[in-house]
Formats: sequence, C-alpha cells, structure tokens
Amino acid sequence: MLIHGATVVTGDGLQEADVLVRGETLAAVQPRGAGPGRRSGAAAGRPDTAATGRPDADLTGHHPREVIDATGLWLLPGGVDAHVHFGMRLRPGVTSLGWRESSEAALLGGTTTVIDFANPAPEEPIAAAVDRWHAAALGTCLCDFGLHATVSRADPARLAELPALVERGIPTFKGFLAYKGRLMLTAQELARLMGAVAACSGRLLVHAEDGELNARAEAVLLHTGRSGPEWHPTAHPPESEVAAVEMALSLARSAHCPLTLVHLSLAESLQRLRQARRAAAAAGASDDELTGEVCLHHLFASSGCCDGSYEAALRVVLSPPIRSVQDSAALLAGLAAGDLDLLSTDHCEFPLAVKLQAAHAGFPAIPNGAGGVGERLTWAYARGVVPGNLTPARWVRVCCERPAELMGLGRCKGRIAPGFDADLVLFDPQAEQVWQPLGESDPQSSLYAGARVTGMVRRVWLRGRLVVDGGRLIPGAAGGCFLRRRLT
Repeated sequence: MLIHGATVVTGDGLQEADVLVRGETLAAVQPRGAGPGRRSGAAAGRPDTAATGRPDADLTGHHPREVIDATGLWLLPGGVDAHVHFGMRLRPGVTSLGWRESSEAALLGGTTTVIDFANPAPEEPIAAAVDRWHAAALGTCLCDFGLHATVSRADPARLAELPALVERGIPTFKGFLAYKGRLMLTAQELARLMGAVAACSGRLLVHAEDGELNARAEAVLLHTGRSGPEWHPTAHPPESEVAAVEMALSLARSAHCPLTLVHLSLAESLQRLRQARRAAAAAGASDDELTGEVCLHHLFASSGCCDGSYEAALRVVLSPPIRSVQDSAALLAGLAAGDLDLLSTDHCEFPLAVKLQAAHAGFPAIPNGAGGVGERLTWAYARGVVPGNLTPARWVRVCCERPAELMGLGRCKGRIAPGFDADLVLFDPQAEQVWQPLGESDPQSSLYAGARVTGMVRRVWLRGRLVVDGGRLIPGAAGGCFLRRRLT
C-alpha cells in the first residue's frame, strides 16, 4: 500500500512525504521530490536499516497493490494511550465500559495502542491478576494492548514477583498514595516498592494524593451531611496532591527509580515536578527518570462540563478532580514546554445511570472515572494545536511517540519510520464537527458531547489493516495483539 499526497506529522515536524506499507510494517518514507536513492530515514535523522539496510528506490517503482491519494490530509502515527481502564470491575455489578466497547472508541478516535492496569484482589498474586486481565482482553480488545501491574501491597512475596513480570513483558508498575484502606501504600511501603522496581529495571507510575488527608476531609464532609456528588472535589483538596507529589519525587530520587507521576491536576504539582527534574538533570539524571502525565479532562474539561447541575457533578466524579481553568492553562503550557511528557486519558467510563444509582449512598460510593480515549487526538488538536497552544509536532510527540518510548514500545509504535508497525491515522485538519461520543460510549456521561471542534479522524490502519474508514469501524476487523514491552 502506498499513501501519497498527505502531510506526514511526526514529533520532528511536518513533512510532505509518501509512505509505503508492506504487510504489517512501514517499509519506506520518502520525502516528495527526493527522487530515487534518497534514504527513507534520513529526513528524520534516523537510520532506515530496520527496513532494507539500503537506500530505498523511488516509491513509484514498488508497484503497490493499493494507492491512496491523501491530498489535503495529515498522516499521523497511531495514538498510544498509556493510561486506560477498560472493563475494570469496581465491585459486584459495577464495571467500567468493556474491552470491546472502549477499544472501538479508541480506534475510531485514532488510538491504536493502549496500556491497561491489572489490579490484584487483596490476597491475589499479581501474576494471577495479569492472567485475568490478559484473558479478558485477548480476542476482545480491537486495538493492540499492553498491561501495567498494580502493586497494592509491598510485602516480600509481592515484590518478589516483579522480575518475572518484567520478563513477561510487563515492566511498568503502579503504586497508590491514595485510597486509604484499599490501595494506599505508606511512605515506607512506597520506598520498598521503588527499590524493587529499580532493581528489576522497571518504571513506577504513582497516583499521588495523600490518602490520609483525603480520608480526613471526607469524614468531615460526611459527618456534616455533605454527601452529594458536588462535594467530591472537596474531599480531594489541592494540598493532598502537592504533598504526595513531593513525597513521591523525593523517594524516587533516593531509590534511583524511574517515576511517572500520573494525572497531575494542579499548577503547583507541575511546579514541584519541574523543580525536581532540574535538580535531577543537574545531578546527571536522564530526562526519563522523572516524568509527568496529564489527562485530557484536566486540560479541556474544566470550563465545559461543570455547569452546576446535579448531573454535571456526577459526570466529573473522578480522582484527582477537575481543578480550575488556571490550573488547566498551566498544565497545557507545561505540556507544550516539555515539562510534562504524556497526554493520556485515564479512560474509565461508567454510564451516567450507574453513577446516578450509586449516588444515593453518597459520593464515596460513586464510581470514579470518565471516558476520553476516543476524544484524545481530536480534542488535543482542536483545543491545543488550532489555538496555537501546541505545535503539530508536540501534539504527535505527547500522544504517540513519547508514550511509546517511556512505556517500552519505542521500537515498534508511535512513529512513522521504516521498520515500525503500520499504525496510521489519516486526519483532516480542516473538518469541523459537533462532537458526539464514539462507538458505544455513553452520551449522557460524556464530558465533551455537543462541543464544536475542528479536526476529524478519517481512516485508521492497525498494523497495515484498515480498521476505520469514513468514521466507521470496518465490519469483522480482527482483534488487537498483546504487546510485550521492554524498557530501554
């Protein structure tokens, strides 16, 4: 397959180029007008020996079976969302939108790779939870997927499992400083976990909120009869996140543990990360040692979904909560400047009816989470690139390239370069639409429905197979593959 006429967008910028796909792999990328003999990887400053080991011939000489005229469109690498929860069972009868439904929204929105979280039950070995998650996804998930492993107990038996998980292609782990009595680790337990993760050359993702402080705030609210969903943000005060961010950064530097702080929601948290990164760089650490993630809703939902109604309060029950417009602006600026590395979604969609039913027992019983995996590429373009807050290169960098690099997929995903998987998105940068949730996502719970946006995903290929055409899923599209990841 030859795609010609498109503007290829990578983390290095925009380029007029023709792209040749052979089977599941990108075979050549040739700048238009370069002529025969131009090395396909040279324009990006990367070797192209992964494809043929020699300069590519003029692409018109390959006689492709299919030639696609993409004039006027942008060609992007398939999106990589490093933080999703598809079909996560919260308690009996309450489960987030499933693997098939969520992965359909992902593909329709241009995301071809996701990484979910295997969460063990209290007495369950981590490996057993990984097996359960893998079995649930395989044959059901429509996009390619990897798994993180959650560690909610830092006892010797659990920590001893980590090296074997790394060998299985699961080199990333998650620890919580939030959710007292369920997932929360103490400072001492988190330090032990960081030591174990560093010892097996893994990476730790940390949900940084102070569980003790949140529990005290929640108790005061409930004791005084303030149990509606509108009080959920008050139970997650800003100082809780800032204190936990400081603790996690300090412990990670002491343990020499690669750390990603997930879903940062505050300008002050970003400032703490920025300071720690400067200190680490001065000490000779790499840019990958201390990293940060921001989620779509913390950038673009602040002023669009909190209208004061009861239903709006239910939609935004998620943790950390949505903060101020000023925090969102600071986080977007940090993403543009490189202070934050990843734009993810923390996709964990519960229908509004499920939240509404649970709300009778008070906000602590309401399942936390919101959708976003289908929105991420288009909304980051419409609200980031179009107003000039993000360059097109930075957009692709934080949605595709950087997640793949940090999470152990940097040799196969997130780039348009020879030898990489042929995960491709044809994107129309001029199209305008009124946003509606994709696939089987719940319109009632959406943080984004009804807003006018610029940009539209037209076609999506997963490993060379067309899976989305004209905004519709191709019937009978084969499922995604489990990705064994290895950090470099």
